[in-house]
Amino acid sequence: MHHSHEKPNLAGRGSANGQKNQIGVNLVYTKFFFITLGQDDEPTRTKVRKAGTAIGRGFLNDFDTTGGRDAATLEMIQLLVNDEPQECDQGIRSAQLVAQVSAKYRPRLQDVEKEFRRRLGDAGRVRTLDGAIRVPRYTSAELHERAYAKAVCRQTGAMTPNAIILPMNKSAEWWGMEALERHQYFYPHTTQYGHRVKGHAVAAEEGVSKIFSRLYHNPDGYQREGEYDFVTYFECGDENLSVYDRITSALRDEKQNPEWRYVTEGPEWRGRRVLRW
Repeated sequence: MHHSHEKPNLAGRGSANGQKNQIGVNLVYTKFFFITLGQDDEPTRTKVRKAGTAIGRGFLNDFDTTGGRDAATLEMIQLLVNDEPQECDQGIRSAQLVAQVSAKYRPRLQDVEKEFRRRLGDAGRVRTLDGAIRVPRYTSAELHERAYAKAVCRQTGAMTPNAIILPMNKSAEWWGMEALERHQYFYPHTTQYGHRVKGHAVAAEEGVSKIFSRLYHNPDGYQREGEYDFVTYFECGDENLSVYDRITSALRDEKQNPEWRYVTEGPEWRGRRVLRW
């Protein structure tokens, strides 16, 4: 498994709304706010709570969202907490609180960030990651059957309280391949050395019906210096945390999933979905 040091946030550059770039159309934008408290006391938490309430006005709270509503197209805010943050200088693993805000219009999220930082002041440090939802890049009838047709519907925060956020990059060698060459890594296939491997879809198959997942792309494109290509996001119930660990272990096994030799992972954040901080 590969790890990277934390990197600066995904930049908010591009067109006025950041909607189009060289590799696709961004359908919906999201921004993750990782908050590391300056002091873990009640006055600090009160100030942070008030800042979170203020930026949440005008957004639908995501805690009660289910599969019956397409959250990817709504103006949403989601609040997360981590009761066991790591003591480190990094802005993701050390975060006690996370807010995720999503909108169709990217400048709105930039305004939210400015307002949140202003209200927070010196009560905490903020690290942000930007992402965008796009139409899936690797599709076929077979891949749809394995990875999408059986996918679990989104459930409420009470039913699936666990949230996991993991940013990552793909290597220059990966992006140097033709699209069809990259596509093969998602299927069972025979490598150039004659080994039969599962590929991404089969290695992750156990989690498809048990763990809700969403992939966010860098809104400004891939291979940007000091930025992540993707932010991966997962939700599950307590009973399926072990499933998450098993499938991520399988994906990281390059003998089962050769794609992973081209992946560099960022810091993983785990926490709980809450209605309010």
